Amino acid sequence: MALPREPRQKMINMMYLVLTALLALNISAEILNAFKTVNRSLETTNVTVNASTQTIMKSLEEKTKEDATKERASYWLPKAQQVVNLSGSVYNYIQDLKARIVKDAGGDIKDPSKKFKEDNQDITTHLMVEKGEGKKLYAMLAQYKKDVLEVDPEIKSKFEGNLQIDLEKPPTSNKGNNTWEAAYFRMVPTVAALTILSKFQNDIRTTENKIVAECHNKVGEVKVVFDSYAAIVGQNSNYLMPGEEVEIKAGIGAFSKAAKPVITIGGTTVPLGEEGFASHKIPGGGIGNHVVPVKISYFNQITGKQEEVTRNIEYKVGQANASIALDEMNVLYVGYPNKVSIAASGGGDDRVTATITGGDGSLQKVGPGKYVATVKSVTDDCKITVSVDGKVAGVSQFRVRTIPQPVGTVGAYVSGASVPAGAFKAQAGVGAYIKDFPLNLKYTVVSFVITADDPSTGDIVEERCTGNFWSPGAQRLVKNLSAGRTVTIDDLKAQGPDGRVQSLPSLVYYIK
Repeated sequence: MALPREPRQKMINMMYLVLTALLALNISAEILNAFKTVNRSLETTNVTVNASTQTIMKSLEEKTKEDATKERASYWLPKAQQVVNLSGSVYNYIQDLKARIVKDAGGDIKDPSKKFKEDNQDITTHLMVEKGEGKKLYAMLAQYKKDVLEVDPEIKSKFEGNLQIDLEKPPTSNKGNNTWEAAYFRMVPTVAALTILSKFQNDIRTTENKIVAECHNKVGEVKVVFDSYAAIVGQNSNYLMPGEEVEIKAGIGAFSKAAKPVITIGGTTVPLGEEGFASHKIPGGGIGNHVVPVKISYFNQITGKQEEVTRNIEYKVGQANASIALDEMNVLYVGYPNKVSIAASGGGDDRVTATITGGDGSLQKVGPGKYVATVKSVTDDCKITVSVDGKVAGVSQFRVRTIPQPVGTVGAYVSGASVPAGAFKAQAGVGAYIKDFPLNLKYTVVSFVITADDPSTGDIVEERCTGNFWSPGAQRLVKNLSAGRTVTIDDLKAQGPDGRVQSLPSLVYYIK
């Protein structure tokens, strides 16, 4: 699935050519800003194309595991990987050139907020022309073009005349710019040089994507990993005290880590963390209402288009009277010891009192500024009120929700699974947990009934167990299991942290 050549890419290329021509006329702030705009667009496109390539490679690897495509995929996967390796080497070399230019100009490429000499024309001239890095770049691009075409005769036949890599010397009116590197880099401002280098990186990524996609096409269609997207934006609080920070997290919900969105929070580009979210802390600001714009740009593998979502994070900074925060979640849960942190100005901790209304709740102090809230009923109007010396200093409203129902499990096998007989015999009993729930809650199985059919006699064998382990009779039943039998676990009951005993859905397993 090659990246389509969209109007956006054509526009970027046209802007690049126009701006290069403008350099010959004058170097104004407007022209420099225009180059920065094009550079950002190129860098965003490079990330997008790379994400597409990763998706194709992942799909090609999966094809090596399928009987119908294993032989062809095993032939084309190494060739695609060779192109990826060649591309990465040249791309990283160009990235190093950009870092050296920014450093020589007084900046840091890893810190976009650090200013550097954007209009300096000597730095690029010295590095790329006088020190010979431009000549080296030309040689690497030429060798790269030659190497990727020689990956396979079929690749060479298809792409020899239409690769993105253009090694022609650009036209110039300056007779002194008689070499490729001089035509591109002699007396060019640093910001323009960065844009030119980003353009070459874009050529590399586009070439890589086209050839990798062709390798996959020789095997079959790309298996699209994603089937839905959703922008996710959140903050740690929507009510702050002066001097506090607001932490904003943003990302996209998808079924693969191949989608690497470009996320901007409050005008600052924020990298993704290991969990797939961009997390950014900013000062809360002065008292009053505040809005922080969040922009998420990503490549939709389904539509084949670059998409962008913008969300505004709204929060309020209140008077420095009282701060009430839930330590673990942003809602209170019925039957769970919800941890609450409370701080108030105008008095020491011994002069602070806190009460709770709504949700049939109670509040217990467990340490300086630390409380445990227990609620019994669902509501959207549960309030915690903080007072100092009997005077109300702050009130916060919270929602109350029930904890989701847990599900039973035998070892790591969920209901409906086909389990090898040996693996099922290795289990000691039944457990219970809540799927995809952030709180670490412990559930204890109280009792259950295990039943298995006997194909030889048609009889149904049933054993009742107390606790979460097999009873002696259940152990004998499990020990005699063989392929083709069905095991059900009914009347499953578990006790949660609130002391309540719940009936859980039945489980069924197919022994193989």
